[in-house]
Amino acid sequence: MTRNVSLLLVCKAIFLSLTLVTVSAEGEELPGLDVYVIGSHAYVAGGSSGLYVVDISRPADPKRVASLDTPGQVKGVYAIGSFAYVADGSAGLQIIDIHNPARPRIIGSVETPGDARDVYVFSDYACVADAQAGLQIIKIRDAKGPRIVASIDTPGEAYGVHVAGDHAYVADGRGGLQIINIQRPAEPRIAASVRAPRDARAVQVISDYAYVADFADGIYAINVSNPTRPRVVGSVDTPGEALGVYPLYDLLIVADGSRGLHLIDNREPESLSIVSSYDTPGETRNVHGLASTVYVAGAGFGLGVFDVIDRSRLDLNGHFLIHPDR
Repeated sequence: MTRNVSLLLVCKAIFLSLTLVTVSAEGEELPGLDVYVIGSHAYVAGGSSGLYVVDISRPADPKRVASLDTPGQVKGVYAIGSFAYVADGSAGLQIIDIHNPARPRIIGSVETPGDARDVYVFSDYACVADAQAGLQIIKIRDAKGPRIVASIDTPGEAYGVHVAGDHAYVADGRGGLQIINIQRPAEPRIAASVRAPRDARAVQVISDYAYVADFADGIYAINVSNPTRPRVVGSVDTPGEALGVYPLYDLLIVADGSRGLHLIDNREPESLSIVSSYDTPGETRNVHGLASTVYVAGAGFGLGVFDVIDRSRLDLNGHFLIHPDR
């Protein structure tokens, strides 16, 4: 009972401390399709509006400090070190120098055969979820000259990718979850598939479980302790369209499209349950966590920032910061 009460208090704290910012250029709202945080900056995928950089050193007052047009439509982003790797739709993978976050610049790129939607970086490689073209594995040791070293088709349409150990986990739309062995990056092979997720849009792996955002069917928990023999152990329906998921402490933070955000208790993956919900000003698209803060990308509000444990800065009225010209 005490643990349940504590969990509910944490959930309440998360949502009461929500602070949102709408980032725009020339008075028009920028969409937020994905977000990745490194240091004191959030890198937001803005679709046809490109990539924009938000200073989050003061979470209660986030500010856009830079924007960068790309040849395609920025749909996914991953940042590490001095580089941001952008899944740029029809323009493939863009590598951006963010040594100075206020002055990002493209230094390398490679076209992919499909529609680049998500990217995950490991070692000297980037895995790109390339829609109808499956998974692309790109060598990025030379940031100015990335090159595709392998491709592997998937039965569905690759929306999202997460790498854990020697495997890439691909949210493959109607192809469900595809688990691909990438121990030898130049020779990937499908190790296993789970078709129970019927419209897989995003995946996150933590410990022995893969959590799949399955659009209209909510969240699936899949035991991947043996990646060659995955099995669905739990699921929970969500009222909207599950597009993104991020594990944090004993919770899953879910971007549920038109129905905002949900917190799911995942202490027992076999019995997932929604413990709290929050309506956002627009459709939530994806989430990212860093330390005790969660960052939410969404259409209509760009970027949302909320603190998980610092109760000294709670806004009991759910304060919104809307700055159309920021």
